[in-house]
Amino acid sequence: MGEIPFGVHSSGEEGDEYRNFAAEREKRMSTLTKPTGQANDLASQHQHCGPQPKWAAKIEDQFVPAPQRRVEVRVLKDQANVPPGNILVRDLGGEHDVPLKDDQVIDLAEGNVFYAVPASEAPELTGCRRPPKLAFFIDDRPEQTLRADQTGATLREWFGFTPEVQLFRDYESPHDQPIGLEEPANFLDGPVFYTRRKHPTLTIYVNEKPFGEDQGVRPEMTGADIARLLYPDPANYDVYREPGDVPVKLEETIKVHNQEKFRVIRKTVQGGYEVARIERELNTLRQGGGKVTFLPDMPAVVYHDIPARNGYPHLQSTDVLVLLPGGYPGQPLDGAFLPQGSPLLGKVVGSPQPQTVQALNRLWQLVSYHPHANGGAGPWNKDKHGFHTYVDELLTWVYRARQ
Repeated sequence: MGEIPFGVHSSGEEGDEYRNFAAEREKRMSTLTKPTGQANDLASQHQHCGPQPKWAAKIEDQFVPAPQRRVEVRVLKDQANVPPGNILVRDLGGEHDVPLKDDQVIDLAEGNVFYAVPASEAPELTGCRRPPKLAFFIDDRPEQTLRADQTGATLREWFGFTPEVQLFRDYESPHDQPIGLEEPANFLDGPVFYTRRKHPTLTIYVNEKPFGEDQGVRPEMTGADIARLLYPDPANYDVYREPGDVPVKLEETIKVHNQEKFRVIRKTVQGGYEVARIERELNTLRQGGGKVTFLPDMPAVVYHDIPARNGYPHLQSTDVLVLLPGGYPGQPLDGAFLPQGSPLLGKVVGSPQPQTVQALNRLWQLVSYHPHANGGAGPWNKDKHGFHTYVDELLTWVYRARQ
C-alpha cells in the first residue's frame, strides 16, 4: 500500500496539503514499505545521528513497544500475543483497512493502530487512500486520533492532565525531551511520552480545577486575581471562599493557603446559561420520546436510557450525564459521565478519568470522549449544535462499545 496522509484527504486544499506533506516525507524517508507489500531490507534504512524516539503500536487496545520505527509485522504479533492463524490489519480512518503479511516490514509512522482477525476475515487490499489512525502514548496509556500535529497543551488536555504536569518525549537515550505547553508534539517525531510531577507548590482549586504558582497563584491575592485565573474579565464575577461560600470582594486582598478551594460565579446568566435555549433543545428531544433531565444547579443534562446495540451482553441501556460548559454555546459540549461502576467504562471510546460528580442520588465518572475534537462529529457550530444534537454522538458512542 502506498503512503497514507496524516489527517487529510485527497481533494481541494486538503489534497494540496497532502501532496506537500508527501513530498516532504519523500525527501526525509527513502525506504518506506514498497506498494507490493514486500519487506524492505533493514540494512538500507536511514542512519540518524541524533537520539531516536521510542515507538510503539496500539494492537487491540494494548500498548506494544516496538524495537524501532520500522518493524517486521511478525515481531508486533509476537509481542501482542496474537493467536496463530490471525493476521494483523492496519486500522485506517475509513472502511478500507490494510491487511499485513507476517514478513512485511512496516513503518509505524504510516499508522500505528492495528487489530487482528482470522485470515479468512481479512479485509481486501484496495487502492483507496484514507488517513491512518494514530496512537499517542503517555505513561503507556494509548489514545488514538487522525491528527498527527499536536502540542504539549493539546496532549495534556486530551489525556486529562493538568497544565503543570511535566511531559517528556521518550527517547532511546537518557536525554529525553521536555515538551512545553506551546511546543509541538507531532506524531512523526515520536508518539511515546511520559509524565513527571513537579515538586509541591502552592496550589488552590477554583471551580474544582487546580491552579499553581505557574498560573499566577501567590500567597496573597485579591478576589479579582482569583477570578482572573478562569476569566479575563473579573468584574463580571463574584468570588467565594469555601467552605461556606464566604464572599471575597474583587478589591479585597486575602492570604491564600495551599489546597484552598474557591468558587467564581458569573454575576449575570446569559448566552448558553439562558434556560430558554436549553429547554428548547431538550424539548426537541422530548417531542420525539427522548427522556432528559436538566439540572440547573450543576448545571448539567442527564440523557436517560441511551440504548446499547441489540444483544449487547453487558447492559441494554445507560444514562449519560453531560456538563454544561461555562462558555456554552460558544464553547462546545464535550465529554460524558457514566454512572460509577458502569460496565461501559473501558469499553466505550475514551479513557475513564478520576473526576466524578454527584447527581440524581448517584456518583458519575468522567470519560474523555471528545466528538467535536477530531472525534468524528465535525467542528462545533454554536448555531447548529446543542444538547439536541449531542444525543446523536452519545447514541453512536454507546452503540459502538466494545464487547
